[in-house]
Amino acid sequence: MDKRLFNDMDQARRLAGIWMDATGFAPVQSSREFLKAETGLRLWRYGAPNESTPALLIVPAPIKRHYIWDLSPSTSVVRHALDRGFVVYLAEWTEAPKEYGFDAYVELLGLCVESIENEAGRKPHLLTHSLGGILCAIYGALNPSHIASLSLIETPLHFKAGDGAFSRLLASKTSAHDIAENFGSIPGSFLNLVSAMASPDEFIWQRDHDFLAATRNLHDLRSHLMAMRWTFDEFPLPGRLFAQVVDELFREDRLMRGELTIKDRPVKPEEITFPLTVVMNPRGQVIPPQSMLPFYEAVASDEKQLITYEGDVGVGLQHLGALIGRNAHRDIWPRIFSWVDAREDV
Repeated sequence: MDKRLFNDMDQARRLAGIWMDATGFAPVQSSREFLKAETGLRLWRYGAPNESTPALLIVPAPIKRHYIWDLSPSTSVVRHALDRGFVVYLAEWTEAPKEYGFDAYVELLGLCVESIENEAGRKPHLLTHSLGGILCAIYGALNPSHIASLSLIETPLHFKAGDGAFSRLLASKTSAHDIAENFGSIPGSFLNLVSAMASPDEFIWQRDHDFLAATRNLHDLRSHLMAMRWTFDEFPLPGRLFAQVVDELFREDRLMRGELTIKDRPVKPEEITFPLTVVMNPRGQVIPPQSMLPFYEAVASDEKQLITYEGDVGVGLQHLGALIGRNAHRDIWPRIFSWVDAREDV
């Protein structure tokens, strides 16, 4: 595979994003305060901590930019949380060395949690989506006493042949470690190509259908275009992390089998004893229910809830809908935040 071709494609996508910014579709983010930086990470705080304020830690997927959680005033989980009285911390993943894998990201999450515990004087509630949820599940299984609760939004944690978009990856004979060796760090445009090949319906046809449906309402159309602008804003994924996700999780299902290890420590779902929320789309193709439900059943928490999300118009990709959709902010996030509040009082 020609690395230069994909790097050129990444540059073209960044230029397209800059053009969309100039035409009025740049993200409109909330004010925030910088807390700390490490290689591969910046930690931000929204709002001011106090003794009676629950602390939320948002953990995005380490592929595209963090601001999908704070895209605009009407589509922002961050602003919704601030309106509910929470103090919000956000782990912004930045470009990391190609050698970074699960162990490095678990360590970075630990630094975030430690900073929040020191500043806010309490354990954080984690909110996360997609690949970010995999990292949080691994961290949580290894450090259950440091998490107040975990909300997993469309996070794939169990894999087997025939499971929707993952079936092509599982059936492929190409080693992800060989791909990582070729690229070093994996260009965003290559990841987009893999996603489109895995689920053309979700990443191409449903996206176009959403655009047509959104043209009936100016709010939905603007939201769709801002989401599409976000899809252009990506950075390379460390090759080692890519290989671990594809080969060790997607193909070998090590997490659910209890065979994943981080620095010789086994990672087992049953070690998760803190409260858990799982949000799934019953018709999801990228993250089908069967990739989430076995994990939900396997965790040992006595307090867990399963929330069904039926989708939205004006979200670009339905996989983003639970973060930026109007239905999600009307129905899903009030339930999550009320549940978090109740866990804080226990």
